[in-house]
Amino acid sequence: MIIGTVALSTNQGLGYLVRDFYRNGLIQKVLIQSHADKKNNPDWFNKEVIDLDVCADWPYSKTISKENLIKITSFLKEINILLLFETPFYLDIFKLAKSVGVKTILFPMYEITPFPMYPDAFITTSDLDHQYYTKLYPKIKSYRINIPVPSEIKWNKRKTAKTFIHNSGNGGTYGRNGTSELIESMEYVKSPIKLIVRSQKPIEIPKDSRIEVINKSVKFEDLWSSGDVFIFPEKFNGLSLPIQEAYASGLAVMCGDRFPMNQWLPKEILIPVENYETKNITNVKFKSAIFCKKNIAKTIDIWYNKEIEEISIKGKKWYEENNWSTLKQKYLNIFQEVING
Repeated sequence: MIIGTVALSTNQGLGYLVRDFYRNGLIQKVLIQSHADKKNNPDWFNKEVIDLDVCADWPYSKTISKENLIKITSFLKEINILLLFETPFYLDIFKLAKSVGVKTILFPMYEITPFPMYPDAFITTSDLDHQYYTKLYPKIKSYRINIPVPSEIKWNKRKTAKTFIHNSGNGGTYGRNGTSELIESMEYVKSPIKLIVRSQKPIEIPKDSRIEVINKSVKFEDLWSSGDVFIFPEKFNGLSLPIQEAYASGLAVMCGDRFPMNQWLPKEILIPVENYETKNITNVKFKSAIFCKKNIAKTIDIWYNKEIEEISIKGKKWYEENNWSTLKQKYLNIFQEVING
């Protein structure tokens, strides 16, 4: 069974996700979808499976150059299964794969994935994604399984909530990661917390000695090695890799009290949601949480200097249930079932 993918190789969630599947042997061949603004990392993969820039002219497109069509068709003929994460980039790749006898599996993100999509199967990595895709595509099999914890993450016990970490990344679509709301809430925070905000693009903050901003990319293995609480008032998402990775590392997670996060995270530390508004990115309507800045501040003050060891230990249990040793064979079983049809 030879598994291939077309994917990003940039320093962001989707790039790290594919890199981890490759490192753990669930992907053997890769075509890189180049990113116009971010650095590509071909060194993540073996040289012989790289064709850098092959996809540069067709992100989210139904058109493709003749040269790239030949290259992609040749690539597909070397694999049995094509895994795609969030988007196929080239929207007709499912038809092309079917024409050469390759099975396709899409890992959708309900709020971002183009609609409609017709792979042979979906792998849904959150309960919310699973709800959406079993309803949107009742005739296509959806397999519900978590994303394994990246190999670089090591669990460390946290004891007291003093240093709060927020990884903004690029802020997310519609400011999804809640960075602005968090920073503005600090006006109402009474506690002498330490808030570290990491952002891959420059952000401005008010003069506040409690806030430290790191305006650059941080090595993935360093993202979860420090701090006590990961604070992330995220507005929407079913699968949130940062939340999963933070929890697995032993950090207490302070995100929004919304489904599905409140089904598997310790609920007592979550931030109340004030209301919801409807958003639409790719023809699928979804709810986006609205947070009151004073409620964010109040939650911080309640938990500052509070013992979080019990929450951290729960994260270790989640890590043990969702690491590569536990989930790899389950993924292989799904892939084999899809091949068998």
